[in-house]
Amino acid sequence: MAKYPDLATANADGLIHYWPMEETAGVVVEDVIGGWNGECVASAALTSGEFDATVVTTPAGKGRDVSANWGGNSATSNKICAIRLQTSPESSALPAITIRFRYFHRSHVYDTISGRQSTIFLLGESDDKGVLLDVYSGDVWAVAGTTDAGYTAFSDPFTAGQWHDVVIAGNATSTEIYVNGTQVFTMAGSSEFLIYNTAQNPDLSFIGAFKDAANEYLGVSLLDGIFQDFSIWNRKVTATEVTAMNTDGVAEPLVTSLNAITYDVEVDVEFPITAEFLAISNPVEVGFDFTFPLEVSVLGYQDWVAKLPPVEVQELYSLVITGSRNGLDDLVIGGISSWQATNQAGSRSAYLQAVIPGADQYMAEIDARQDGDLVIQKGYKLLSGETYFEEIMRAYFQNAQPTAGRFSRTLTVSGYRRGKPFSNGHRILKAVRSKTTQNGKRRVFCEIDLFLQPGMTVDALGETFQADFINYYVNENDKFCEVGER
Repeated sequence: MAKYPDLATANADGLIHYWPMEETAGVVVEDVIGGWNGECVASAALTSGEFDATVVTTPAGKGRDVSANWGGNSATSNKICAIRLQTSPESSALPAITIRFRYFHRSHVYDTISGRQSTIFLLGESDDKGVLLDVYSGDVWAVAGTTDAGYTAFSDPFTAGQWHDVVIAGNATSTEIYVNGTQVFTMAGSSEFLIYNTAQNPDLSFIGAFKDAANEYLGVSLLDGIFQDFSIWNRKVTATEVTAMNTDGVAEPLVTSLNAITYDVEVDVEFPITAEFLAISNPVEVGFDFTFPLEVSVLGYQDWVAKLPPVEVQELYSLVITGSRNGLDDLVIGGISSWQATNQAGSRSAYLQAVIPGADQYMAEIDARQDGDLVIQKGYKLLSGETYFEEIMRAYFQNAQPTAGRFSRTLTVSGYRRGKPFSNGHRILKAVRSKTTQNGKRRVFCEIDLFLQPGMTVDALGETFQADFINYYVNENDKFCEVGER
């Protein structure tokens, strides 16, 4: 029996990223839980067929042979691939972590090419709370959070021609390294593990390679072997759990079923609709056309993000400028470069501002919708290729400020909206970056919750309070929100 029967069970156990490497061709290596996808890269300009050759059969199904195109000598070393992880879905540090992968070791590159080392993986920056496992001339260099064990930490545990289950599990108390279920090394603990790329240092996270600001990934490290899968938990697993995960050569994956779970959801809500009636959904406003001026919104939502195991491959944001008041269809603009907003209710106005790059192509359509609403939608692209969007918030379209660039105009649109009622409900804030208290009022910086609305109660790091306002900050390099009370 495998460790987890499906993705839902794995995610409930704290698995936040999982690369099963079940692709049959191509360069994309999908993270089926956290959306932190990887891409096969090499110094040489490889053909499509050479990239396809990295897909190989393993005891559990498929895997990626990073050295499939290498001839075993320095002349072809530029054809060794690595899996480069894309810009990270978040940048917050984890207080505890477990990294587990199944790896077939073919040979030591440093035995063939002088001066080279074998970097198993690097997550984040090795000198800034990242996690690194590296082998050179029989010794291991291990970094986990703020702990840098350096070389000669322990003897090289990788035997040529064998599969290895490797687990690194750490928290503030200690960090242990296991190979094939046996603990081989213990390091000091760390209260933070910053495994994600930062805006200042992107593209530093690799499976099968190392990169820093001064080196291309193949300049210092080459790995001759196969990865069957790679996993990350947001908690430290126990020694007993490590034993249970150890496949020890048995042909079974960490997660048996990668299929998404489908839910049939039906919402039946009735309202006493009268003139001037206004009810705001959480978060979607649904408008109805009547023969007299009446603005109606439906109160009710289904948290489908929570109900569907998180198998999204990409988070998406779009700006919608509604056209119904002008007798037009809605204008949907994807790829907005940045937006920010303050979502609040009662007597306080909500505010929304978005920046539209290359706006020339939209100017006529935007001008025609001056009486519309500005709507920010958040979406998820699932493994099946389907994309689902939900509305976060909206405001009246009141201002448009163009800025001339060298080749095209950028347009900043903004507006306010007042009279939104407070919402009921309870949400748990996720990926909390920080929490502060000033004059008894709490503020929390965390990931953007699609369904959180002003008036709901929230849980953050063991405390509960009412979300009186939500500030959103989204740009090309980062996205987060600030949730606070007044």
